[in-house]
Amino acid sequence: MIAWWGWLLIWTGLVLALLAVVVLLGWRIVRRFLRLLDDFFALTEKIAILDGVNAENETRPVNAILRESDEVRATSSARFARRADLKHARRQARIQRGKMLTTARIDLKEWPHEPR
Repeated sequence: MIAWWGWLLIWTGLVLALLAVVVLLGWRIVRRFLRLLDDFFALTEKIAILDGVNAENETRPVNAILRESDEVRATSSARFARRADLKHARRQARIQRGKMLTTARIDLKEWPHEPR
């Protein structure tokens, strides 16, 4: 049987070990939090710079409710026409690429590793 002072020593050691682990983990969390704050402040500085650049170059569109219906209709139809033109150009490029791939004659091609 262990004497009462033995139990006192065991529990004191366990409590000191627990406190050491808690302090160690707490210190690691504080360091990570401080690093996170540094990154956050660096990010806010970069965002401020980008907001300044965007504010200089950005022209805000007028709300469609405040504009005339003819203007809104013309703007949207121009946007739809531009998107349709881009879609058509992409489709034509795909068709051209497909024709090039299907009509290529491999026997006339020279491979890069073959000498002339």
